[in-house]
Amino acid sequence: MSKSIVAVTNCPAGIAHTYMVAEAIKNTAEAAGYKVNVETQGANGVEHKLTAEQIKQADYVILALGKGMSDEERVRFDSKKVIELPVSKAFKELDTIFKNLDANAHIYRATNVDLGGRAGNDTNVNNLLAHLMAGVSGALPFVIGGGLLMAIGSIMAQFGAPNLPPADGQTASIAWILNEIGGLGFSFMVPIMGGYIAKSIGGKPALAPAFICSYLANSPKILGTPTSAGFLGAVLIGLLVGHFALLLKSIKLPKNVQGLMGFLIIPFVSLLLFGLLTYYIIGPIAASVMAALVNMLQTIPPEAKFIAAFLVGAMLAFDMGGPVNKAAWFFSFSLVSTGIYEWYGIVGVVTLLPPMAAAIATWIKPTLFTSAERDAAWPALIVGATTATEPAIPYALAAPLPMISANVLSGGIAGIASMALGVQRLAPGIGVFDPLLGLITPAPNYYVALIIGLVLNVAFVIVFKSAWLKRRNASNNS
Repeated sequence: MSKSIVAVTNCPAGIAHTYMVAEAIKNTAEAAGYKVNVETQGANGVEHKLTAEQIKQADYVILALGKGMSDEERVRFDSKKVIELPVSKAFKELDTIFKNLDANAHIYRATNVDLGGRAGNDTNVNNLLAHLMAGVSGALPFVIGGGLLMAIGSIMAQFGAPNLPPADGQTASIAWILNEIGGLGFSFMVPIMGGYIAKSIGGKPALAPAFICSYLANSPKILGTPTSAGFLGAVLIGLLVGHFALLLKSIKLPKNVQGLMGFLIIPFVSLLLFGLLTYYIIGPIAASVMAALVNMLQTIPPEAKFIAAFLVGAMLAFDMGGPVNKAAWFFSFSLVSTGIYEWYGIVGVVTLLPPMAAAIATWIKPTLFTSAERDAAWPALIVGATTATEPAIPYALAAPLPMISANVLSGGIAGIASMALGVQRLAPGIGVFDPLLGLITPAPNYYVALIIGLVLNVAFVIVFKSAWLKRRNASNNS
């Protein structure tokens, strides 16, 4: 009887890593003689959902996760041999894992939060970054949908369409309506993030209180503060409510009362406690910190700003969707709600560079790349142009030192160029086409910064990889 493997993949954006890793797991498992079923939790929702029978028959379970997994989902794998790893590391570690599945697997117990008692392990999905990315994943559809609607409304107004609110019995114009609906997406973006961070930690009962408290923290008129608490308030509230809900879940109550915990006791007690804490303490403090941060970023000397822009650009290009990239992305994205868009402008430029540069380099200097890398050039260019950096991963794994060095150096320089040219990104979009939708301004400056970064990245890839291959060949021949 052939052995069987089931797997689950997800990532914060649910676009590239989710499906690329699913394909890699399938190919690796089939090559090793396993029957395999992979559930993807991507932008299209849950696809190929694992059945109870598939899980029961599986010898091993692989969880390649980037945005966490709820307790309800994890219960499915009780008593199974589970291998868990961050989705960003899956490409690099799959071959090693399959060489000895038993050594890498741990028996999962549904009563435990950890897998195999690995609390504190950096591969455990229940870590800070995973919870933050779960919040980002929840917020992205709101800001993407809202941003695109606002962009359409703005484009209509630029081409002469009326942009008028309802007044004196006159109906509102379509452009105005689209802008207002899109604005709601931005209004709910931060509270949704707080809610989903809490849900990632404490499950569904934590969602509503964290959402309401995050909304309260971002309502200056209610709090009486000069500014909102922004993403900082949502992160604090999400983490606190989530862990509080987790604590309440551990309390043993009579069976006839236990059923009330999830939909009554935890939401009510959490909202009561953290609603008051948010109003009197968390909201005002987080708002003051956000105001200080915004003031610092607005008054920072140009030379310091350019150094920081280089650092953000280099981090974005370093691990192509990994934790360093996500940390820089989160910092930049968190400032959007405060009206500071330059840092997110760097994201719009730099995240396109590694995959596009790798693709172009294969055409300019094909002898530096394998036939598989050359065949993957067009997909890497097309997917990379939509701000999904993941297609650059196979190129970096084949030659880590030259490829990552080229990406980091050009990413940092592109970050400086983006900041110097005043590129602003108002919301997530579809990459190279964002200026045409009004999501990145000014459009000419964006394309100048992108071209600067792309030319440098391609040049660095060719120079660095040529030297690396020459040295490797000389070493092999000696």
